[in-house]
Amino acid sequence: MIGTPKEIGFYLNSATPDIDERCFKDGVPYADTADVLATIPMISRAKYLTVNIAGVEYWFSTDALTTLTIKNSMSALNAAAVTIADAGTVYDATNVEDALQEAMSTINALSDVVAALAVPAKSVYELLLPASGTVAGRISAATVPAGWSVAADSSVNLLVTHTLTGRKVAAVSVFEIDGANERLSVPFQTAYSGVLANGLTVLIEGLNPSILGLRVEIIFA
Repeated sequence: MIGTPKEIGFYLNSATPDIDERCFKDGVPYADTADVLATIPMISRAKYLTVNIAGVEYWFSTDALTTLTIKNSMSALNAAAVTIADAGTVYDATNVEDALQEAMSTINALSDVVAALAVPAKSVYELLLPASGTVAGRISAATVPAGWSVAADSSVNLLVTHTLTGRKVAAVSVFEIDGANERLSVPFQTAYSGVLANGLTVLIEGLNPSILGLRVEIIFA
C-alpha cells in the first residue's frame, strides 16, 4: 500500500475535559458562588450548567448570575405545572396539585367520620313539662331538646317529634317534680298508659294526670 498513514482525532491539553473544568476548578470544588462567578466567564455560563461548590452540586439559574442547589431547585417546582398520567384511574386530576387536593378532600372527609365516631352518641333526652292540669297547658312552656317539638294529641296524649333519624326508642320514664324531689311514676299505670313510636314521633298515651311538673326521659338505643 502506497501512502502516508494518518491518525484522526484530537488531544486534550488538560487532564480533564472542559465540562469538568466548569464543574470543578482545577479538579477540585469551587469555594463558593463568588468563586464560581469569578472563574467562569459569562459567555461560558448557561442555565442548568452544573458546578460543584464545596462538595454540593449546584446549577446556574436563568440569569446565570446566581446558583441554586439542584435539590432546592427541584423542590421549588410548581405542583400545578407537573402533569400526571393516571394509568390506574385513581384521580380525576391531570396535574400533581389537583391530585393532592383530591387526596386531601378524601382524607379530611375520613377525619370527620373518625372524629364523629369518637364522640359517644347521646342516649337519654330530657323534656321538662311545667305544672298543669292538661297536656295543652304543659306544652305551652315546655323545655325540649333543640329541634324537637311537643304537641297535645288529645286531652291526655303527648306527641313528641324528635330529630334522631334511624334511632329506636328503648324506654320512656316520667318523673313527678315536687319541689326538690322527683318521684318516678310507674309505666303503664301512673306514668302513662302506652307508648307508640313511629319514625320521628313518640306518642305518650295517657300522660301522668298529676298537676305537678313532669320530667320525661326518652331513651334511644
